Amino acid sequence: MAESTALSVYLRERRLAAGLARTELAIRTQLAPLLIGQIESGALVPNPAMLQRLFDSLDVPAWYRKQILVLGLPAVETGAVPTVPSAEDLADLSSLAHPACLTRFPTMDVLAANADYQRFFPGLGAGVNMLEWMFLNPVAKEVYLDWTTEAQLLVHAFRMLAPLAPTQRVSAITEQCGGSPDWDPVWTSEVRSQDIARRHLRLLERSTGLERRMMLRIYDPAFPSRPWWLYRLIPAR
Repeated sequence: MAESTALSVYLRERRLAAGLARTELAIRTQLAPLLIGQIESGALVPNPAMLQRLFDSLDVPAWYRKQILVLGLPAVETGAVPTVPSAEDLADLSSLAHPACLTRFPTMDVLAANADYQRFFPGLGAGVNMLEWMFLNPVAKEVYLDWTTEAQLLVHAFRMLAPLAPTQRVSAITEQCGGSPDWDPVWTSEVRSQDIARRHLRLLERSTGLERRMMLRIYDPAFPSRPWWLYRLIPAR
């Protein structure tokens, strides 16, 4: 029997979340129900054309598709993979001129943050989860001038990518954030596509009291390969 991959589990979870039977998804994608069953079991890795149909039919936003593939497909063996940033990784992070952190996706656990990042986001450093900080630390609503929108986007990304994360970790984050009265309203809110593709974030620089407009950039390290992503904020022009 084929072993399920993270991608096959993800596609099955997305279909169930959409309330679709395999036969219904087969009609939408114009793929045979047998093929969908093979994809969901891990017996068949869908080709790009199949993936396009599946993502379209399951309403997976285009902004998350590459991330899903990176996280969901079996990785090519590249030798020992570090579990924590090395001294060189930390030196590289510290050398960046603007706020940046190393984050494990899709759980959004921060592994390291440079001085500028911690200055902008007090309390959001190594060992802290972005979602938990956003909902449980009062400073978050001071820093994010559009807190509701940013919280919705963070939760939306978490919901879309959570099937690719360990279930226990997802449950722990959800339980912690559930202690905030804002969690349930944000969890059930709708996110507009134009907000996902937003260009700027509006932040309050607490040390000066000034508004700062920043552009968000997320990079997946390729060389050397690392199991975390670089999350950067760059001043908007």
